[in-house]
Amino acid sequence: MRRFLATVAISAAVLTTGGPVVAQAADTTCKSVDLDIAFGREGGAAGTVYREVVLTNRGLRTCVLRGFPGVSYVDGNGNRVGAAAVRVGERGALLTLPHGAAAISDVGFAQVDNFDPDVCRKTPVWGIRVFPPDETVPLHLRLTDQHGCAGDVSAFGNQLTAASVRS
Repeated sequence: MRRFLATVAISAAVLTTGGPVVAQAADTTCKSVDLDIAFGREGGAAGTVYREVVLTNRGLRTCVLRGFPGVSYVDGNGNRVGAAAVRVGERGALLTLPHGAAAISDVGFAQVDNFDPDVCRKTPVWGIRVFPPDETVPLHLRLTDQHGCAGDVSAFGNQLTAASVRS
């Protein structure tokens, strides 16, 4: 009888403390700390270079992403240069990323020389800062020989655009 009661007590403790018997909660949003970031393929069209920004789950747990990353140019001190990327397209589907899986956002980089130089105020940038969807901690990607517009060019177009993440 004592052995039976001990088994019941241990089982109750495991269930109430979230031990291995309890089913895991639903997948959670991918956090920056669990993501690697890199550039993927690159292409161009009509004065804009498009680069894939690839977010790979390096965490041990499956996580989910949906929506748009926040993207902006930054200088060598981490300060934003010009306006953040404008979102293009639909929000997209919820992506489930097991360990090692990736989500991609297509980011457009306008050729800043196409903007009025007085309005643009062409400025060298260190790279881009990327906030994964629904995340407040940024990731960074280095760019070489890139410039952004420190001025407001929105009346003439967007210096950066970002599409929703996709698989």
